[in-house]
This record gives sequence, structure tokens and C-alpha cells, in this order.
Amino acid sequence: MPAKADVLKQYEVYGYRIAMYLLGDEASAAEAAKDALAELYRTDAFFRQPSAQQMRTAKQAFMRHSLSTKASSRSCLS
Repeated sequence: MPAKADVLKQYEVYGYRIAMYLLGDEASAAEAAKDALAELYRTDAFFRQPSAQQMRTAKQAFMRHSLSTKASSRSCLS
């Protein structure tokens, strides 16, 4: 089994692109992508999934963290 970091490296750019699309801000996108990658790193089941399922799981994590970041930034503005 490849090292966790090697597996996550495959999704790093993909995740940043999702976050950037949803957030439109480089700093927020980088933070959301970092948080999603950290979550995936802590999820051992992720590393046992076939690659197609890993892609879906990663996409969900990137979207969830991006939307959470967006909601947090909006509440700070209120």
C-alpha cells in the first residue's frame, strides 16, 4: 500500500481547483483544501477504497470544507 502522503498528493491539485472554484479566493481555497486533506489523512478507510471511490470521497471532502469556509467567512462579515 502506498504511503498516505503519496495517495493524498494525487488529489491535492484537484481539491484546490474545487475550492478555488467555490470560493474564488486563493487563501481561502488553500485553507479549505488543506483542511480537507487533513481530514482524509485521518480517515483510514479512505486509503482502503478503490481509486474511483477515493475520488468521490475526496471530492465530497473538498466541497464540504470549501462550503464550510464560505459559510464561516460570511458569518464573520455579518
